[in-house]
Amino acid sequence: VVVCNHYRNIDCAFMKKIFRENSYFLAKEELFKTKMVGGFIKAFGAIPVNRDNPSLTTLLKATKVLKGGSKLVIFPEGTRNKTKQRLLPVKTGSAVFAVKAKCPVLPVMMLKKAKPFRKTRIIVGEPFYLEEYYGKKLGDKEIAELDGIITESMLSLQDKLAEIMKNRKLNKEKKKR
Repeated sequence: VVVCNHYRNIDCAFMKKIFRENSYFLAKEELFKTKMVGGFIKAFGAIPVNRDNPSLTTLLKATKVLKGGSKLVIFPEGTRNKTKQRLLPVKTGSAVFAVKAKCPVLPVMMLKKAKPFRKTRIIVGEPFYLEEYYGKKLGDKEIAELDGIITESMLSLQDKLAEIMKNRKLNKEKKKR
């Protein structure tokens, strides 16, 4: 399960470029209502999800994708982040998919919003497993713990990327002197 922050609609294209053919996405079901957009994103690898009330069908499709060895890209904020916050509160789900499919979680973070014809800074973290939750009944307490783990992994990765960029900037300044 790939978890990534989400700023713009184009974020999916960045994830597709990184993870290639073996990647699928969760996309809000409203996008599937028009034939043109729905057909395009379905061909792109999107799986519809009701953000307020995810269905068993979505869980089964996502689990099948993961058990088949493909990556499931989820933007756990649940919507595009248009605020100044680093990360919106993480919605329940991404960790549940990883636990149900017994697969790793791979955090990915973008430093800031992508802009056309500009470099987009993206960092891919180390995958981690949530093995201590495998086979357990996931109640509200466990799901909150899982969401906290996902949030922390994403924020620490963003901190790491910011530090890398800061060091690059300092090194460039030193070379100019």
